[in-house]
Amino acid sequence: MDDKVELLQRRLERERLARKQAEMIIEEKSRELYYKNQELERAVKAEHLARKEADLLRQSLEAFTSKLDIDEIASQLKSILMQLVPHDHSAVYLFKGGVLAPCGQAQGSDKGGDGATVCTPSLSPNGARPSARPIIIPNAQNDPQAKPWGVHPDSETLMVVHLFAPGRVVGCLILESRQADAFTPTAARLAQAIANEASIAFENSLLYREVERLSALDALTGINNRRQFDLLANVEFQMDLDHFKRVNDTHGHSVGDKVLVAVADVCRRALRTEDILARYGGEEFCFVLPQTDAKGAHAFAERIRIAIEGLAFDSNGRAFSVTASFGVSERIAEDDSPGSILERSDQALYEAKGGGRNRVVIWKPPEPQIEALPQAK
Repeated sequence: MDDKVELLQRRLERERLARKQAEMIIEEKSRELYYKNQELERAVKAEHLARKEADLLRQSLEAFTSKLDIDEIASQLKSILMQLVPHDHSAVYLFKGGVLAPCGQAQGSDKGGDGATVCTPSLSPNGARPSARPIIIPNAQNDPQAKPWGVHPDSETLMVVHLFAPGRVVGCLILESRQADAFTPTAARLAQAIANEASIAFENSLLYREVERLSALDALTGINNRRQFDLLANVEFQMDLDHFKRVNDTHGHSVGDKVLVAVADVCRRALRTEDILARYGGEEFCFVLPQTDAKGAHAFAERIRIAIEGLAFDSNGRAFSVTASFGVSERIAEDDSPGSILERSDQALYEAKGGGRNRVVIWKPPEPQIEALPQAK
């Protein structure tokens, strides 16, 4: 009897151990399945994030390549970054005349907690020390490196991304967050990738502006050319150098070019901010003087005439000078076209040349023709 009880107890113990082992195996398998599910969820999230990043990068490339306006590019850049890199403040700066100047509208609030607006970075191209990788400053309020970038009073973390074009730095992108340690290496990588695409767009826009500027300028004198003048002109007078062909024939075209440059410089220095000057032909110059009547234009032309007459030139030891004739025309009516004004000033200029040159003539309407009455027989 005792043997049977002992045998039964052993059998129960073995079954208990077997169940315990089975439970341990089930628990281990469940744990493995849980971890695998976690890894799968992370992989799915990572795939979704990667697809989102790829879509946004593609959209940014398409958006940037379709825009030539600098502020539009800046706005697009900040809009895309807001979706990829969470932050509270952003600003884009481009180098203009050797200093950083802001462009576009700030994404998010443009003021700090105490109402202070964002500061423009006080850096020059040499002082910027451009970095190929984003610069992340965790303790932005206390780190001296953050101060030159103009930190908002409520920002805790700062990231600076330089905008590179071939051979130079065109500007920088600044992102700020109220959270400590807000910008991860992944965020920095994404910001740099987007900034690289935007840099190409900024460079294209700057080149396009330069081409437009150059297309409006006369290559020799650096003032507006005839095409640009026709777009701008409303009120004008003309100036033509007297006997300029004689200068070219006697002294050569290179000396003639120097005369044109010197005369253009005299004219440019006489201009007000709102005035327009253009080289309209070989030795012919046109002026637009807004809010100036014929009397004021005459006085203006007289000053230039005297200044040109006082210029001294030298060609192989032979001194010579030049003079200029001027024709002034005033707008007659609101609907008076630039072409009509130009034609009248040209008539006045022709009269100045016919009257002895080196003078200013204001256009006047022709005297009405009075038909003589027949004499009584």
